[in-house]
Amino acid sequence: MSFRKSKTDGHRRSNDWRQWIDRHRAKLIAIGLPAEVFLDESHWSNFLQNGHLHWHDSSGFAFDQLSPGQLMALLRFLEREYGETEECQLLGYLRFRCGEAKLELNSDAP
Repeated sequence: MSFRKSKTDGHRRSNDWRQWIDRHRAKLIAIGLPAEVFLDESHWSNFLQNGHLHWHDSSGFAFDQLSPGQLMALLRFLEREYGETEECQLLGYLRFRCGEAKLELNSDAP
């Protein structure tokens, strides 16, 4: 048996997504993201997890095609929106690419 969310919950999530993307679409475009990565909530989630559209058809866009300034703008945007949540693996990729990743050195390593 499969799990199904109630229509009310699905409708609320859909409305939440529309409101969120309406508030942020212009910023995402200004950063340089193609519309395909925020076409819908599923595409956006895929992009946040993989840095590209792994589970959807796409033009082949990946976050590492952005300029250094665009990468920093995307990093700042995602930090404001998602902070330290685990649902946004792209933050880790961006922090590394932007030189903000902190490498932890094991003091016991030879």
